[in-house]
Amino acid sequence: MLFDDMTPSLDQGTKEPKYNQLARQIETYLTNRAVPTGTRLPSERLLAELFGIAPVTVGRSLNELVRRGVLERKVGSGTYLADHSRLHRIGILCHEPALISDYYTGSVLSAIHEYYQNSGIDLLSLVRHPDTYSSTIREYQLDGIIVLAVQEKFVPAIRRLRDNEFPIVTIGVTFPELSDLGFGTDHQAISSQATEYLIQRGYRRIGMLSGPKYSSTDVRERERGYCKTMYASGLPVDPDWIIHPAENYSDCWVSEMRSLLQHPDHPDAFLLAKHNDITPVYNLMREMNLLIPDDISFVAFDDPPYAQHLSPPLTVFVQPIREFTRQAVRQLENMMLHRPLETFGPSRATLLERGSCMNRNPNICPETGARK
Repeated sequence: MLFDDMTPSLDQGTKEPKYNQLARQIETYLTNRAVPTGTRLPSERLLAELFGIAPVTVGRSLNELVRRGVLERKVGSGTYLADHSRLHRIGILCHEPALISDYYTGSVLSAIHEYYQNSGIDLLSLVRHPDTYSSTIREYQLDGIIVLAVQEKFVPAIRRLRDNEFPIVTIGVTFPELSDLGFGTDHQAISSQATEYLIQRGYRRIGMLSGPKYSSTDVRERERGYCKTMYASGLPVDPDWIIHPAENYSDCWVSEMRSLLQHPDHPDAFLLAKHNDITPVYNLMREMNLLIPDDISFVAFDDPPYAQHLSPPLTVFVQPIREFTRQAVRQLENMMLHRPLETFGPSRATLLERGSCMNRNPNICPETGARK
């Protein structure tokens, strides 16, 4: 059996930590014996018994060799002598089909493929639930994972993988528990920023076209940001002014918005939480002979290509999608190559003011947005 002829010698009188001495001796043993790459090592418990060394010291030694790239861990399988000749393979995982035609998803996937172009990295896009991540890693021999459209209920499974030192990052909604591997936007903060923007321009009756009641985390966070900012500003949050489309995104919300806008005290501004609702909203305004922004103003999130060509062009708060996607793949690369992890600042949205929102506040300069 591997290592049954190895007798480690740990010098108690040196300043070099015991685990580092053991790691160096294990690496020398593997090199001198010309152990083939991909060979599985005995378990930490068995090595501790063979060496007569505390399991914690053996564990730290193996972790050090993993960090150096000498060994690699395979989730649910064990520790192996790393094979540096094999093509690295990264899985892009999502719990539902990721459509390249979707503006946000398309931008993320485009940035990922652009980063890895001509790198020799094999990218696989797979529809997988977190419950199957470990089996997927084994089945496809993945060296790293990029998770898209993360939901809060997925956090424990993702955290466990990273705690086992598997390279994994997430792109989308950020969570405190995944601060070292999550990249995306603070959707609650962006929504608060957009709501405050409308309030500063004199709007007091602000509604929101949200997502389905059990929608994705990003939409729920945007709704929370809207509500918190309205409450903090002393403005009412009327539940009837928050429209939730059906789960299948049927057109029933159009009738709901039409009924709301026929009321004499209807909202004079709306936040649009999902970019795929923008065109139907504009069509409804034309049907009802309501002028944008004279009768009602709109502010949206993200900036799909057609937003600037609408009549009037749509004011949006833009996520830096390409920026935080590149940060995510760089961090994944650091994990895979056992380099120190980088610290990135929060991703901030950029306001693009266009013609869908007018200034009703006489104390705000229309040209600059600054207070007079």
